[in-house]
Amino acid sequence: MNIGITGSKGFIGAYLSRRLLAKHSGPVRLLVRNTLGHGSVDGAEMVHGDLCSTTDCDRFAAGLHLIYYLAHTNSPVNSDRDQATDVMMNQVPLLNLIAAVDRLGTKPHIVYFSSGGAVYAPKHDNIRYRETDACAPLSSYGIQKLAAEHYLRLAAHKGRLTATVLRVGNAYGTLLPQHRMQGLIGVAVNSVLHNRPVRAFGNPGNVRDYIHLEDLCNMADRAAIPSRPFSIVNVGSGSGHSVTDVLRLIEDCYGVPVEIQTDVSCGQWLADWVVLDTTKAEQEFGWSAAIDLRSGILGMMAEWSREPGATTATV
Repeated sequence: MNIGITGSKGFIGAYLSRRLLAKHSGPVRLLVRNTLGHGSVDGAEMVHGDLCSTTDCDRFAAGLHLIYYLAHTNSPVNSDRDQATDVMMNQVPLLNLIAAVDRLGTKPHIVYFSSGGAVYAPKHDNIRYRETDACAPLSSYGIQKLAAEHYLRLAAHKGRLTATVLRVGNAYGTLLPQHRMQGLIGVAVNSVLHNRPVRAFGNPGNVRDYIHLEDLCNMADRAAIPSRPFSIVNVGSGSGHSVTDVLRLIEDCYGVPVEIQTDVSCGQWLADWVVLDTTKAEQEFGWSAAIDLRSGILGMMAEWSREPGATTATV
């Protein structure tokens, strides 16, 4: 099976790429933009290009049986600042790729990484979200993700491809740059390990469903074979933790008090509770999350402590 990945430089895409290159015996093709700093990746076929180019889309998609689509710009916190640009940067590239596979006639299977936290309508009953629940995104980010799902559904209906949409909870598992506005755990742990304050956006009482990258990639493996022409499945732990819960857990795992700087100027409109029902993933894919939040955070700290130059952390 020839596999391609878009968005391989993002933290989920990079993790998935490394995993596939280590486990998959066939070709793995990575699409990266024509910018400086993108060298070769051992074992990968590199296609330098941009999804905004129809020619580059044709070059990337040619001969692929499976495409993991992770390309996306912006986050729920900043996507509304320029909604027109948000559409051009995120919707047009996907449509270009769909048009390319239609021209090529290859009918690949696309695994699309959507959002389990941004597409659903706000709830007031704290009952876990199912895939059949109403969708009413509160950000341009969520709107783009939901629109992408519908375009893939339409393409599958017309027989151009098959698609499995993964509505992913809040992914974590690697350290992230401290300036990022998305990826609470990766940013917070990195800040703590470097003895810097943690910046938290919006309401610290907001509850989310956190899923480790290893569990997410296990689900991505299972989604590689289509069970039907088009399918949507939640990928989460099924458990909710508030921002405050997460930061206190990080503090407990590190063993040292953590300085928290709450920024309520961003994300005030974000949903206050999103936890995913993963019954469908369990029944149709035989998948469930295996890594609990404490173990995942401790693993991140332990991995960092083994890196050259890292100072000793209490873990």
